Amino acid sequence: MRKSVSKIRMLVALIGMAFAVTVFSPAAFADALDDAKAAGIVGEKRDGYLGIVGSGADAATQRLVQDINLKRRDRYREIAQSTPGSTLADVEALAGAKIIGQTPAGQYVQNASGAWVRK
Repeated sequence: MRKSVSKIRMLVALIGMAFAVTVFSPAAFADALDDAKAAGIVGEKRDGYLGIVGSGADAATQRLVQDINLKRRDRYREIAQSTPGSTLADVEALAGAKIIGQTPAGQYVQNASGAWVRK
């Protein structure tokens, strides 16, 4: 039990550092993502990735989501590989919970059944 608790703490710390440094740091990415989230077009999924909430996303928003998700997956993979005993799925699940927990009220997140809800 003690080993799994320290593994979880290490994963949470690594995920926190990943998002503190931000995987998608350029200002244009951040602004475009913030705008899409505020408009209710993009939301945070439970698996640590972004999702398109409805059918109103233009091609640029879809590319943005795809690009950020690729960057997130690369970072999650790095974290999983540097944390003994963890898997990509472990990191994705912890990241998803952390990101959803930090998502501001009014933005979309996936609930436990996978449906989009406003937080």
